[in-house]
Amino acid sequence: MEIRQLRYFVNAAKTLNFTEAARLSNITQSTLSQQIKQLETELQVLLFHRLGKHIQLTAEGKLFWEDAQKILEDERQSLQRLADLNQLQGGTINIGIALGLGLSGLLTEVLTEYNKQYPHVKMCILQAAASHLPYMLRQHDIDIAMTFAQSEKQEDIKEQPLFATRLCAVVNEHHVLSDKTEISLSQLAHQSLVLPSDKLIVRQRLDAAAREQGVTLQPAVEIDDLSHIIYMVRGGRWISILPDVATLAVRGTARISLQKDILLPASILSLSGIY
Repeated sequence: MEIRQLRYFVNAAKTLNFTEAARLSNITQSTLSQQIKQLETELQVLLFHRLGKHIQLTAEGKLFWEDAQKILEDERQSLQRLADLNQLQGGTINIGIALGLGLSGLLTEVLTEYNKQYPHVKMCILQAAASHLPYMLRQHDIDIAMTFAQSEKQEDIKEQPLFATRLCAVVNEHHVLSDKTEISLSQLAHQSLVLPSDKLIVRQRLDAAAREQGVTLQPAVEIDDLSHIIYMVRGGRWISILPDVATLAVRGTARISLQKDILLPASILSLSGIY
C-alpha cells in the first residue's frame, strides 16, 4: 500500500466519481482505476460498488476512508514539521473564513505581514458558511477557520477568541444619511435595503435583534457575498447592515453606528491536538 494510492482512494471517496477523482489526482482515469483495484486486491476487500458510471463506498470502504484520511493527515503534518524546522521555507496554509464575516481590510494586513516573514508559504483562502467550517476542519480541507464564536462547544475543536465585531449601517459616502453618527433599526426598515442572505449568521443575528426591538426588516435584495453587497452600496441607492470589520478600508462608503449594539464575537477554530 502506497501513499499515492491512499490519495487516489480518498479523492474517489470524496467525489464518488472516478473521472473527477482522476482530475484531482492529476492522472488518467484508467491509472486511477487500476491503482484502486490494486489497493483492493492488497487489502482483500471491495472498497467501491461499481454501478455503471457510478460508484458507491462499500461498508469496508467507508471504514477505510476514515483511516486513509488520518494516514494522509499524519503524513502532511510530518512534512509540515520538517518544513518548520527548515524555517518555513515552504508549505501551504488553508484558511477557512465564514461567509458574512468579511475582514477584507484586517485580513489583508495580516496576510501581507505574514507573507513578508514567510514569502515561500502559500496561503489558500476559502469562504464557506460558518456552520460548515468545523466539518471542513475535520475533513482536513482547511487548517484553521476564522469565524463567528461557536454557540455550542465541540470537544475536538479548539476555539481562540479574536474580537467582537459590531453590526453597523453602511451607505455610500454621499448618501443623504452618511453624516449621521447613529441610526435605529426602525429607521432603516423603511430604506432600500440589501442584506446578507438569511442563511448567514450575520443575517440571523440581525433578524433576532430586530425581533427583540419589534422591527421587521424586509430587504429588497439578499446576497450571500459581502463584496457584492458593498458594490451595490457604493452605487448610491442601497443601504446595508454589515459587520464593521467587513468595510475596513473600503473606499466610497460610510459607516453609521446602530443605536443598540449588535455584537458578533469572532474566533479562530482549529482541530484539538493537531500540529
